[in-house]
Amino acid sequence: MKKFRTIFVVSLLMICALSASAQKRGNNVSIRVGGVLPLQEFHATPAYVVPGNALEAAVGKTPLHNTGAASFGATLGVKENYIFDFGMGIFLSADLMWNMINKSVSKVYDQVSCTKPMYINVPIIVGLNYVTDFSDIVDVWAEAGIGADMFYKTQEGWSNALIKYDMSASFAAMGGAGVTFIDLISVGINYYWLGKQSIKVNGVTYDETYVTPNKMKSGVLTFRVGFHF
Repeated sequence: MKKFRTIFVVSLLMICALSASAQKRGNNVSIRVGGVLPLQEFHATPAYVVPGNALEAAVGKTPLHNTGAASFGATLGVKENYIFDFGMGIFLSADLMWNMINKSVSKVYDQVSCTKPMYINVPIIVGLNYVTDFSDIVDVWAEAGIGADMFYKTQEGWSNALIKYDMSASFAAMGGAGVTFIDLISVGINYYWLGKQSIKVNGVTYDETYVTPNKMKSGVLTFRVGFHF
């Protein structure tokens, strides 16, 4: 948990720094909502699906599959922007993203009355952006940044055999573009590389006797509407 506290403290300090500069020269804060399209192994369906296979992996019977079978999800986040006079700016953003498993995998869990897992990602990104005046009412922008993503897979299994997972953190990067209308509403598309996240069963010690935590390549594409203040 120490690394998560470190990420939180650094992010809080960055928010305070941006807020202090905003008091002097002004800034732009937006609330963003939209959809999340999972990509790469995060989206792929495993070749086999056995509810509870994570518990079997914990005792060395079968490996954890390295695909998430995640379906289209939703996101809610906040972004603080500081734009200089020449169009360049800096920003700090934090978003909560969640995805359920897809229908084909969900049916397998339903057939055996098994609790289905859900995926949660919280990318915290700092970066640069550029805004240009396309017209009196439309601005075009592009942005890119780096940071960290906190990943969590919720519990799965049965009431007497629930499998819980540890949270993990990984390097993250983001790039995107969009338009802003009359400085109040924006529409944008962003790609997030969320790194290789560890899927590790909570409370299980991994050593030469057990399988190692699985690594899953994760990326998402977001489609969002922002409301600016």
